[in-house]
Amino acid sequence: MTNDQRSIRYFPIALFASVMGISGAAIALKQFEQLYELEPSISTVFLIMAVLLFIINGGMLLYRVIAHTEDVATDFNHPVKMNFFGAISISLLLISVLFYDIQQLTSLIIWGIGSLLQLGLTLLILTKLMWKSAFQIQQFNPVWFIPIVGNIVVPLAGVFHVGAFINWLFFSIGILFSIIYMTLFMNRMFFHPSLPRQLIPTLFILLAPPSIGFMSYIKLTGKLDVFAYILYGIAFYLGLLFLFQIKRFFSGPFFISWWAFLFPSAAITNATFLMYEKTGEMFFRMLFQLQIIGLVILTLVLIWKTVELVKMKALCKKSG
Repeated sequence: MTNDQRSIRYFPIALFASVMGISGAAIALKQFEQLYELEPSISTVFLIMAVLLFIINGGMLLYRVIAHTEDVATDFNHPVKMNFFGAISISLLLISVLFYDIQQLTSLIIWGIGSLLQLGLTLLILTKLMWKSAFQIQQFNPVWFIPIVGNIVVPLAGVFHVGAFINWLFFSIGILFSIIYMTLFMNRMFFHPSLPRQLIPTLFILLAPPSIGFMSYIKLTGKLDVFAYILYGIAFYLGLLFLFQIKRFFSGPFFISWWAFLFPSAAITNATFLMYEKTGEMFFRMLFQLQIIGLVILTLVLIWKTVELVKMKALCKKSG
């Protein structure tokens, strides 16, 4: 591969998924530290990593917008890459959750920027999908859920910053289109060719809508009712389904899409902790502990694999 095919110009927008994942893991680790009355040291390290990664990724994207505007526009019209722009707003929304206990004004500002960006991206992407006939059902994949899931993330910190209407508005949008997307995705998986190898890890994204939906619903209502149990039950079953076929996910070579494992895994881990808080059942406490161990191992593996790509100068390369 020539130097012309390796440069910041080809920085993958998908790498924003790393910020989402590490932010979600930081929230889970913070809950673990609170459970055992530990100092918030590890979660703070993860928060710092998430902020630094966001700044680095944001700087790379800003450079591309200024120097290679046409490439960014091409990404935003790509059936896969366009959805990763939603990872930017989700990253901001998750970071705002982490900052709430540190500095509430900072949390509010980050949440406000993330929410406005989330609303804009949702409107833009749904409009594009409604009128761009070039997209086909065979191109539908779990990455398409990212901009939609972002709406369900809004209430996690939003309940502390704004009134109920705004939070329920975002939640409603996210739940509605999650159901629509899930229907479309099942049609695509059952009646069309399998996902390309590099997109197989994105199947884990299916864990995110019910997991985040469960947490936001509890934040909004303050109670564990039938709908909350249904949301957690869906997430729990999907987790079992993916564990049952785990070899399929890790048998291939490493792609940046592997970062899609982390955020959904963190989401179900956080949902399990909330389930334990609401029920007090030891099963959920033990499950949360196992999930935390898996989350930390997964994070370390992803960081190591990504560093290897950087060393090989294969991170920012021209895609086919």
